[in-house]
Amino acid sequence: EREREREREGEDERKKVRRRMNNCKTCSTDAEAVVQRISRTLSVKRAVAKVNQLSKEDDKEKQQWEKTGRELLTDRSKRYSSHFNTLKTRSGDTESEGDSGHHGTVSSDSMPADGDPLDPLSSCNAQYAISLLQDGLRVDSVVIDNIKARMALTTPIVHELERVKGKGISKDEIADIRKGLLREAGCFALLKQLEEKGTMNDEALKETKMSESGVHFFRTIYYGAVPDILTTDDEQYSDLRKVIRATLSKLFVNNMAKEHFSVRDWYTSRGIQPRPTYTCSLISSSDLLLGQGPNGGHGGTGIYKDAMERERAKADMQQHLTRMTSHVKELWMSGHDINQRIFHRVNRDEEVIGFLVGLKEMKVGTVIALGFPRSYNMTNVKTLICGKTGYADADLFSRPAFQALERRDEVYKKNTARDFFNYFGAKDGDDGLPWRDVGKGVRACQIQEFSLISTLVKSLKNDIGAPMDVYDLEVSWTDGCLCTRVDEVLKLRVINIRTWDQGPSLLLKDQVSELVETVLHIHPDSSFVFIHCAGGIGRTGNLAYGLSEILCPDVPKDPLKKLEWLRSQRQGCIQSPEQLVDGMILSHMIMEEVVERSLKSS
Repeated sequence: EREREREREGEDERKKVRRRMNNCKTCSTDAEAVVQRISRTLSVKRAVAKVNQLSKEDDKEKQQWEKTGRELLTDRSKRYSSHFNTLKTRSGDTESEGDSGHHGTVSSDSMPADGDPLDPLSSCNAQYAISLLQDGLRVDSVVIDNIKARMALTTPIVHELERVKGKGISKDEIADIRKGLLREAGCFALLKQLEEKGTMNDEALKETKMSESGVHFFRTIYYGAVPDILTTDDEQYSDLRKVIRATLSKLFVNNMAKEHFSVRDWYTSRGIQPRPTYTCSLISSSDLLLGQGPNGGHGGTGIYKDAMERERAKADMQQHLTRMTSHVKELWMSGHDINQRIFHRVNRDEEVIGFLVGLKEMKVGTVIALGFPRSYNMTNVKTLICGKTGYADADLFSRPAFQALERRDEVYKKNTARDFFNYFGAKDGDDGLPWRDVGKGVRACQIQEFSLISTLVKSLKNDIGAPMDVYDLEVSWTDGCLCTRVDEVLKLRVINIRTWDQGPSLLLKDQVSELVETVLHIHPDSSFVFIHCAGGIGRTGNLAYGLSEILCPDVPKDPLKKLEWLRSQRQGCIQSPEQLVDGMILSHMIMEEVVERSLKSS
C-alpha cells in the first residue's frame, strides 16, 4: 500500500513538472539561454536579494500589524459610527429599539475594547473617522468634536501664519535665523562672540576652540548673500517668507521658566540630529513607511565583486534584514554620461528595479515622492543661501570617479543634483531612463525585463508654482527563467511633490484634499504608504508629520513632542524649523479635511 502511495505521489510530482514546462518560456538556442540567465543575474535575482528591507524589529512589527492591528482598528472604528447599533443588530447582537438612535454621547457602546472612553485629543479619532469613511459609514459627532479639539492644538500657529506679513525678510530676522544655526550646531563660543562683539573677526576667533575649516564654514553661512526671493516683496514667494517668519514668533510658553519661545528656539535647542541607519523605517502600528527614494539605498552597486564577497553581502542581508542607507554616484551624473557605460546603466537600472521590487514585497500601494527627478536650482531655506554655481563645481567632482564627466551638459549647471531617479515617468527627468510617450499623458519605459507604464492623472500647483503631480504607475515583469515563470504586477499611485531640499511643502487645500482622497481609496491588499525624498528625513518627515494624524495611533498631542515621537521612529526627521511649522499647518489642514468629509457623511 505504501509503495502504491509513493508511486501516486511521484506521478503527481511529474505532472506538476510537466505543467511548469508547458507554461514556461523556452529559449531556442544555448546562446539565448545564456543571455537570459545573465540578464536575470544582473537584474531580478540581485534586486530581490538587496531590496529596501526593514530592520528586523520593524519587519516583525509590520507582520504583527498586518495580522491583527488593522482589523482591530476597523472593528474599533465601527463603535464610533452613527449606526453602530444597526451594525450590531446585523451581526446578530440583541439591541433594544429605543437605543438604536444613539448619537452624540459616549456610552459603554461607544468605548474601545479596553472599556476606556476615547481620549478627546487622541489621534485615534481621525483614524476612526478615516476607517468609517472608507467603509461608507457615518462618523459619530463625538469623534468629529474630538478631532476639532485636537485641531485647536495647532490653531495658534495657523493664526500666526495668517497674521504675519509676506514681505521681505529683514536683516535682523536674517541674523536671528543664522544665529540659530550656530546654536543648533553647538557653536556657543561663536554665538557668544557675535552677541558681545557683533562680528566674527580673526582676532576674536582665536579665542574659540573651533577648527579653521569649521569657522570658515559658519562665517560663510553667516555672512552669505541672501537671495532676492527672500529679501524682496516678490508676491510669488510670499507664502515661503510667511513660514520663515512664523518660525520666529514666540507662541509657546515654558511655564516653569515663565517665558515664551518660538519654534526656531525650540528646534535649534535640540542640536544636530543623527541620520538614520536604514533605508526605510516603519512607523509603529501603522501603514506608514518612511525612507529614501531610488538613489542608492535599494539596489546596491557592486555587481562585479567576486563570488565570495557577494556571498558575504548576501549573508549579511539575510542576517540583519536591512539595507544600509547610501547613494550611488550615478545620482549626480547626467543621463548622457550614465548611458555611455554599461556599468553606470546597470547601477541606475538596478537601483530603480530594487526600489520597485521592494515596494511590491512590502505591499505598498501609494508612494509620495518629495523632490525632483532632475537637477534644479534651489534656495536653501535653512541657511538662506542660493548657490550661484553648478553642483558639479563642488569638491566632490574633483575625485577621479567623476573626471570623465561632460561638464558642458546642462544638468551640471544647476546648483542641486536630482533627488532620485525618474521611476514614475516625469517629462523632465534627466537620468537617461528610456521613457517614451505612447498616448496623452501616458508614457512607457522598458528596464531590462521590467515594463513600466505611467499615466499622469492630474497636476496641482501651490502658490509658488511648485506642482504636485499624481501618477498611476503599473510595473510588470516575469520572474524566473527557462524552467519556471511567474508573472508579477505592481500597481502604484505615485504623488510627486516638487519641494526643495530642507524646504517646506507649502500645500494648498486642493492638494491636501487629494492626499486625503488617496488615503481613503487605499486597497487593503496594498495598504502601505511609502513617503520618500532624497535621504528620507527632511521633506519626508515634513509630510509624515501631517499624515500621521490619519495613519498613526497615539500620536502625541503636543505639537513639539510630536516631532520627538517622529524622530524616535526615524532618526533625523524634519531638517529645518520651516518644515516643522509646515508640518503643523499640514496636520491642521488634514484634520480639517477629515472633519469636512465626516460632516458630509452625517
